[in-house]
Amino acid sequence: MSKHKQQAIQPEDFARWLTFGGFWGFVFYLLSFAGLLLGHRHQPVRVNTRTSLVGMIIHTGFFVGMVSLFSALQSLLTGKSSSQTGRERVSGGTLERSILKLAVGGGLGSIIPFALSVGSLKAAETITGEAAFQNSDDINWIQAAGTTALLSSITALSVARITAWVAQDSREGAMQSATSLTSSET
Repeated sequence: MSKHKQQAIQPEDFARWLTFGGFWGFVFYLLSFAGLLLGHRHQPVRVNTRTSLVGMIIHTGFFVGMVSLFSALQSLLTGKSSSQTGRERVSGGTLERSILKLAVGGGLGSIIPFALSVGSLKAAETITGEAAFQNSDDINWIQAAGTTALLSSITALSVARITAWVAQDSREGAMQSATSLTSSET
């Protein structure tokens, strides 16, 4: 760190928050939507595309806002930017140790995005005047939430594993570069 104290929130953090929130908001909406589809007692399910799209926009926008708010609060409370926290996790190897925890947390934590998706679809119904699903009374809510939790857990496990591999490869590549640099100087 330089002579000047680093600010808790860096300009690059905003792009990270928007990207991260938008990506996960969209993914959680799709996983929840799949859970709702598979939770219908009678198939096939008729879906109103316009209402579903408006629901997705509401859900993703809300998710981006909440991720940004919580990330900003974390940065202000810890005094570290999101970028700095990410670099510390990659260099410290903590990503590899948290894979199973992230998978379980992804499944259990999916209930909140699932509820937000349902709320977003209700708000979209108010806006468009049409329900997203023709027979929304036909949803087995336990099955829909359980399916969403299972899909979210699998997704979280996969993303955590990929992230850990990228972090490990990055650290090993940096060490190889440093070793090559010192051996070429001697």
